[in-house]
Amino acid sequence: MKRLFSVVRIAVRSLQMITWGSYGAAAFIYIMSVEAIRARGLNRHVALDAAGRAIRKTVERLGATFIKLGQVASTRPDLVPSEIIAHLVRLQEEVPPFPYEQVRRIVEEDFGAPLERWFSEFERRPLAAASVAQVHRARLAEGGEAVAVKVRRPTIAAWAQLDESIALGIAHLLQLFPTLHLLSPVHAVRQFCAAVNKQLDFRIEAANNLRFRENFKSEPEVVFPRLVRRLCSERVLTMDLLEGVRDTELAAAGIDPRQVAALGIKVFCKMAFIDGFVHADLHPGNIRFLRGGRIALFDLGLTAELSHEDRLMFAQTMYYMANGMGRELARHMFELCRRLGPIDYPAYEAEMIEYLRRFTNRPLGEIEMASAIGSFFDIFRRYRMRLDGRFTVLNISFVVVEGLGKKLDPTLDVTAQARPFLEAAVIEALAAAPGIGGR
Repeated sequence: MKRLFSVVRIAVRSLQMITWGSYGAAAFIYIMSVEAIRARGLNRHVALDAAGRAIRKTVERLGATFIKLGQVASTRPDLVPSEIIAHLVRLQEEVPPFPYEQVRRIVEEDFGAPLERWFSEFERRPLAAASVAQVHRARLAEGGEAVAVKVRRPTIAAWAQLDESIALGIAHLLQLFPTLHLLSPVHAVRQFCAAVNKQLDFRIEAANNLRFRENFKSEPEVVFPRLVRRLCSERVLTMDLLEGVRDTELAAAGIDPRQVAALGIKVFCKMAFIDGFVHADLHPGNIRFLRGGRIALFDLGLTAELSHEDRLMFAQTMYYMANGMGRELARHMFELCRRLGPIDYPAYEAEMIEYLRRFTNRPLGEIEMASAIGSFFDIFRRYRMRLDGRFTVLNISFVVVEGLGKKLDPTLDVTAQARPFLEAAVIEALAAAPGIGGR
């Protein structure tokens, strides 16, 4: 009976995917036709832009799992063209909340007592509702501290498992087509789903929180919400309520934007080059600014961990880019990438040199970082080269931080802020693993 129920669920969900997939295909044809008329011709950019719009509309209709999948895909320019990413990053952060009665049930099931045993106050209306969870303001029964309670959507884990099975089946079919095989759809789906699954288990986020707090214990200007350990589980996280402001509200809060812009660069560089443990889901929604020029970071479920060798390689990449060393950058990336076939190296090197030349010695405020990072990975796609996902995550995190720095302080010298960390990373990595210094 249970197996029959599973088959029915897969059939119903597959039918739903086919229905909305057909809608997406129709939307793609319509949007592409309109844009081709406007552009007076059909080209790659027009087709990919139309695909991006259609995919976003389809993903929004397929629900929370696919919204999160689309958000994760938007951080992978090595696998997804920049024209499509431009639309995926716009996927809604706010989704309809689930009922308070389900919130209460989950809390009581996970902690084995009525909700009032743990909380003297618990607001029924959530502070925020996103694709994976929603957050409620509450007050502890013991101690009376104000807290934020993050509760996972009740059905998302089951739907994610179901959607992963169906998506993998589709990916295996797509891989039969030679042109799509080069994109490794099965590998991509597995990576995206693994990232989503990490964010569904709040025990992983709790462990990451403790590690970040330990790494930054001597940095009082960087804040990670303190956990109430006895009220954390796979589906619930209870933590300090940190009511900071967004980057658009700094002036009203009396916070110096230049101070927090420089701090943001330093926070990322410490994670990437000193600690080797990086917040891999950095975007403005997961960053708040507190009085005194402090930064608070949230949603720590997705991280990247780097070995000494990884840190050295990434430091070298940043060093070459910061100093306009196009030839060295081309060779370095060529050695780091997995190549899917022979390439025209002189042409590839020339493209990398020209790419870097466009951004060298230009003020940060003049550079559109999303376009810059998209162009960077477009080169790899054209030459059928694939960079390890960890480095893609690092690059995207750095772009987010750098983009925020540009918005807060267009005169910020990112190279000057990052140089001490780059030098420290190279020295430490070489000391720990001297055999990699001659790469």
